[in-house]
Amino acid sequence: MPLIRPASLPLIRAAEGGSGDIGQADAAARVLRADYERWSRLGWGTLAYLGAVLGTLVGLAMLEAASELSWGAGRAAVVVIGCVALIIAVTSLLVLYRLWRTGRRLTIAAAWWLRLPFRTGQRSRRAPFWYAPRTVQYEPRILTRTTAGALLFLMAIFGLSSVFFTDAARMPLLTAAMVSIGVISALCMCGILGGIMRITSGLAEGDPLWTGVRDRVRGA
Repeated sequence: MPLIRPASLPLIRAAEGGSGDIGQADAAARVLRADYERWSRLGWGTLAYLGAVLGTLVGLAMLEAASELSWGAGRAAVVVIGCVALIIAVTSLLVLYRLWRTGRRLTIAAAWWLRLPFRTGQRSRRAPFWYAPRTVQYEPRILTRTTAGALLFLMAIFGLSSVFFTDAARMPLLTAAMVSIGVISALCMCGILGGIMRITSGLAEGDPLWTGVRDRVRGA
């Protein structure tokens, strides 16, 4: 599955170069948003997250268990299982990284195209544009990502707080696994919510209330 569709690439390059046809701004933003918000990206992200979390947990737990076994075939099998699980975790982390990098490019470009008509003066900021950045949160594909971000936040707290309720001295690798899960969850949360915030920020460019507050804060 291509993480960025071919149709999106020229639109991303135009946004990154700061030059684009104002007449196609709305269509470009729709194409980029559709590319970023497709369910397949969310599905791959979910699988990669589960692979990273479970791979880390199983891998380090197996190595923890192996340290308590005597040398033999049983210990070798446990070590092999642990190493395979860690390889799966690392591979999943690479997939998550690529999803974040491509998603960042898509959402930055989409926000640029959304702002273009207003920043060039081709479209005036009016009260009706107040609704778009607020109602977008209830679109199924955005709402699903927001919900995922909230669940990731809870997982991050759970993983990082394990330092306080696990016997780190007796189970260092298992504690490290839980902390790693917390860090992975926190980074994924930042990535998924960051994309939503960039899209919302682009839509908010037409809101005179928001832009007025933003400009006053920047000028302060």
